[in-house]
Amino acid sequence: MEELNAVTIYWLISIGLLIGYITDLLMIKQGIGMIGNVIWGAVGSVIIGVICILLGLFAPLVYAAIGSVAFLFLINVFSFRTQDVADAKASEPY
Repeated sequence: MEELNAVTIYWLISIGLLIGYITDLLMIKQGIGMIGNVIWGAVGSVIIGVICILLGLFAPLVYAAIGSVAFLFLINVFSFRTQDVADAKASEPY
């Protein structure tokens, strides 16, 4: 069973950074960009990992990886860029 210490936090951040980078490679110039994916991947991984450790679940690093992917999916789906908003306003029939 994992315990919450500096090594575990390091691995949670590392998993989140890796998943954020891979997500950016898969998105190909869509979504929130590389910096956002990497940062939010690490944040999502740490949040989910700490929750799993506090709940005493088995394999919190695996749950953190899956949670980070889900977290990034939600952030990228619901992100709006200013260019998209400008294009939407330009196509309104007035």
